[in-house]
Formats: sequence, C-alpha cells, structure tokens
Amino acid sequence: MAADPVFTNVTAAAGIDYVQFDTTNPVFRALDEFPLEQTWMSGGGAAGDFDGDGWTDLYVTRLGETDILYRNRGDGTFEDVSVSAGLDLDLASNGVTAGDIDNDGDLDLYVTTIHETRNLLLINDGQGRFSEQAVARGAALDDGEVKWNYSATLGDYDGDGLLDLNTTEWGQRSEGNSYARLLHNTGDGNFEDVTVAAGVDMTAPPGYRAKTTSFTSRFSDLDGDGRAYLVVVSDFGNSKLFWNNGDGTFTDGTAAAGVGTDQNGMGLTIGDYDGDGRPDLFVTAIYDDDHPPGLGNWGDTGNRLYRNLGGRQFDDVTDLAGVRDGSWGWGTSFLDFDNDGDLDLVMTNGVDFARVAFDTKWHDDTVRFWRNDDGVFTEVSDLVGVDDTGSGKGLFTLDYDNDGDLDLFIINNAGQPVLYRNDGGNENDWLNVQTVGSISNRDGIGAWITVTPTLGGDSLVWEVNAGSNFLSQNELAAHFGLGLGDDPVYRVHIAWPSGLEQDYFNVSRNSTLTAYEQLATGTIVPEPASWLLALAALATIASGHRLKAHCQIVGQKVCRRPSPHAR
Repeated sequence: MAADPVFTNVTAAAGIDYVQFDTTNPVFRALDEFPLEQTWMSGGGAAGDFDGDGWTDLYVTRLGETDILYRNRGDGTFEDVSVSAGLDLDLASNGVTAGDIDNDGDLDLYVTTIHETRNLLLINDGQGRFSEQAVARGAALDDGEVKWNYSATLGDYDGDGLLDLNTTEWGQRSEGNSYARLLHNTGDGNFEDVTVAAGVDMTAPPGYRAKTTSFTSRFSDLDGDGRAYLVVVSDFGNSKLFWNNGDGTFTDGTAAAGVGTDQNGMGLTIGDYDGDGRPDLFVTAIYDDDHPPGLGNWGDTGNRLYRNLGGRQFDDVTDLAGVRDGSWGWGTSFLDFDNDGDLDLVMTNGVDFARVAFDTKWHDDTVRFWRNDDGVFTEVSDLVGVDDTGSGKGLFTLDYDNDGDLDLFIINNAGQPVLYRNDGGNENDWLNVQTVGSISNRDGIGAWITVTPTLGGDSLVWEVNAGSNFLSQNELAAHFGLGLGDDPVYRVHIAWPSGLEQDYFNVSRNSTLTAYEQLATGTIVPEPASWLLALAALATIASGHRLKAHCQIVGQKVCRRPSPHAR
C-alpha cells in the first residue's frame, strides 16, 4: 500500500489569523448574563469562490466581531477583504451556508446568529461584495424573540429550479415553537415560511430541553426518486428524516427507516462510503463509556453510521465500520483524501464549557481522521498529521491551492482555526466536476454525478450539495479520486434536479469539468417541435455530452430520468 498523504498546518503561512471569539471581550465575560452553552458550541464557515476568479475563498463567522471574508490570492495565501466586501456586521454570527439563491451566477450567503433576534442574508453583487437583505427577502426570522440558531442548508425540495432554505435552532426555550424553519424560495431569492404546512416542524414534545434541539440539516435524495428529502440531526434523541411527498409536504419516516437512534446528534455528512451507489449517513454525537447513570438521554452511545440498504431502509453499521468513538463530536465530512476512489471520514470533537467540571476529559481530544479500508475505517489521525486538539466545531473541505487533492479547514471555538494542506493526495489521479444549472438551480445543487473511470468498471457517485457539516459547508465542486490510470475517464453522467440527464465521455484525468445543463451546445430546453431534432443532432456527437435516448417528453419540456442516481 502506498504511503498516506500528510496534512501540513499552513494556517500562519496562508495568512489566516483570527480568533472565533475573544473570551476577554466584556460581552462574553459576564457569562451569568449570557447563555452559556450556545456560546461554547459556536463557530462556522464556508468555502466558495465568492469573487468568481477561479480560486476558493473562505468565509468565517465570529462572536463579538465582524465576520471575515478571506480572498484566495492564488499563491497559497489569503487576504482579509471583509471591509471591501461590505461585511460591517455587528451580530453574533454562528452557522453559514453558501449558494446562488437568486440564480444570478454568484454565491450568496445565509448566516445564522445566536443571542440575536434575526438571521442574515448576504446577496453577492458578482464581484464579491455583499449587501444584507434578509428582512426584505423574508429570511430574517425576526419576530422580536431572541434565538439560538445553528446550521442552515440550501436545496430545491419542490423542483422549481430555486434554492429553498432550512435552518436549525438549539435552545432552552421554556415554551413556544422551535425556530428551526423551512423557507420556500418564491422567486429571485425571496422566501416564505412553510414549516408547519410542509410538516417539518421540529418542536418536540415536552421534556428535558426538548423544545428546540436541532443542530444540523441537509437536503438529499436518499432513495433515488428525484426528490430532495430533509435530514435533521438533533440533540436529545430528536433527529428526524422527512420523506418528500412531492406535493410540497413531507412525512416523518425516521423510525421506519431505522435512523434517528443517535442520542446526541450534532454533525452530519452524507456520501456513498461502501461504493454501492446509495448515499449513507454519518452522524456525530457523544461517546462516554463511563457516563454516570441517571443524567438523562445523552452521552452514552456515540456516533452513528447508517448504511443505506435501498427501499428507504438503513442499517446501523457503526461498530462494524469502527466509527462509534469520536469523543464529543461536531463537524464532519466524507472526503477522498488520498484519491484512491473511496470516501474517507473526518470529524472534529472536543468541548470546553467554562466552569463546568464534567467536560474536562474532552478538552484535549485530537480530531478523528479515518481512512476507508474496504468499508471499514482505520483511525490514522497521527499518521496523516491531523493533530489539532482545540475545541473543534465547524469543519469543511476544499481544494484551496487547485492541486487536485482535498485540503481541510477546522474552526475552533474561542480559538484559532487550522488550515491543513493536503500533501501527496494528488499522487493518485482525480477529477473535479463543477455543475452550472439552467433549468435546475444555478449551482446544480441536488445533481447526482456518476463517474465511471473505465468501461465496465466500478462507478463513483456524489450528490452536489450545500449541506451543513455543522455550522459549515464544503466547497460545491464534486471531487472524485480515480487512483492511477493512463486512459481518460470513460464516462461522467449527470442527473440534474430538473430530470435532464447528460453524459460526458473521454474526460481528461486530473482536470476540472465544468458541466452546463443543456441538450447541446447553445441549446437549452428546446421547444417541443424541435425536441426530436435536438435528439437527432445529439446522436451525431462523437464525444462530449448527450441526452439519454430513452427519455420521454413531459409537461415542463424536460427529460425525466428513470433513475436519478444512474445506477
């Protein structure tokens, strides 16, 4: 077996220098007046090319200070452009998700807050400068009540080509509903609250801290029927899986699916770790093998890995895969760090509640990093140099230096972040796929990409997503490790949220494929009279992309696929 890549801490060299919140700040010194737990469970960020120059930038949230936008200079370093980007925010920000909510070709930002009455919606002008428009666009959730908002995620749950929004909240509200909300995009990035009507209200039955305990959510097509479902990871046994009914409503299918058994769900990642073409779920939680009895429904049973069996059924394979013990887990992500063709796994952990004695054994835990060895995960944190012992919260993956392997950014609560550069992952081949929707949302979020490196060989799948790992988001481009090979990638198949399917053939290894949702070059969703002509024209294309010949014309003049996962 080849040597694993090594992650190098390049935080200082890259010009990343900030503290997520300063404990000497007078605002946070008076802890008796400031809700304790939310403060010490905060810290998020997102990766994305916010100025459109081809290099991945960083957005990070802070308490007590304005958020920071780090522009990628393209030489391995970043510069703080917060002032020129218009980020003169004075709210206590927490989680963040990035996506093109108004379909104008640039990345916008939705930022959640804690100890505040409202969230933020930052609209990008296309040059990396933002204006705050949450109130005007119906996304602020401001009714005068103080809220404790956590992760947010974007996805098109009703298939109209517009990104909808889901938020989470973890608080100790004695009465009233949860402020975890589903916001429907009514057009051009304006929103309406449809939480109750859609059937995804996260207000729990009365009980210990049961009013509002959700941490992380994501839209994902888990059963291959072309609809985006909603997974909500929640504390104190309240995690949920909502199946999409296709009419704007959802049904709670948690128990029947065999998920939601995590006692303290906090972080979430979704990916096909076992190579069967179906998306699996990993949830971070708390593992304590000597937890004192009688302290309620928390802290005993650790993480969960739910293997997707198909037919809306999942199997708990946590122990078989070796990923139960993550200590006190938060942000997490699947990634192929060594480009060998399977998904590895990383998670942050640690907790440091000021003046609380029970958490001391979790203060100095190292980030967990597991290598995928044929579906069983081997802990390799020390071997690959991921040695951060801070109170990790947010985490995201990105290729900030455009060298073909995935780097790692970790956000430490009340501390400095860590940027880990991947050194050696690109010794194996790779392929990045950037989706650009036209009928679907502009980012192609919800598209399923199937990469078949060789004719007759195994395939790799990835769902383009703006999902939260816990307060944080990976860059949107889909990354595939290919191992070593001499021939071009045989086939890249894209199943768009609209139902359109495209194939690309003979794609160069070690490259980025920008895939535009279209029938043929310059032809986007032709009129019915020209539909068969377009298909005939595509049949003459020897390489590049084509529409699958078995598709049928439907009402919206798009082509519905028989299997959105293209298995």
